[in-house]
Amino acid sequence: MLDAAGLKAKVAQVSSAWNQVMLKGSVLADLDRLFSPYSDDFVYRHGAYGGEYSKAELSAMQSQGRYTNMEPCYRILTQLPGYKAVAVERQGVQNRVAVTHFAVFEFDGDKVSRIIEYWK
Repeated sequence: MLDAAGLKAKVAQVSSAWNQVMLKGSVLADLDRLFSPYSDDFVYRHGAYGGEYSKAELSAMQSQGRYTNMEPCYRILTQLPGYKAVAVERQGVQNRVAVTHFAVFEFDGDKVSRIIEYWK
C-alpha cells in the first residue's frame, strides 16, 4: 500500500499521462503509459458525462480521434490523500475556459482502481 507521498505521486503521474492522451495526435504508446499504473479492473466514472468507462472504452475513444486538445488540460491544484484514495482538485479547460474539477482517485495496492469525477 502506498503512503501519502506515494499516492500523490501516482495521481500526478496519471494526470500527466491523461494530458498527453487527450492531445490531438496522441498515439497508442500514450495509452500504454496512461494505463500502466491502473489495475486490471480499472473503471473511470463520470456521472455527468455518460457514466462508467473501462480501459477498453477509453482506448476506443482515443483511437477514434475523440481527444483533440491542443495543450495539456489538467493542472493539479490540491491533493488530499486518505486511506487508499486521494481527493484531487484540478484545473481543467472546458470550451477554452479554465474550470475547477474535483475527482477521487481510488487505489488497490499501488494501482489506480477507479477515478470518480464530481464536476459538470
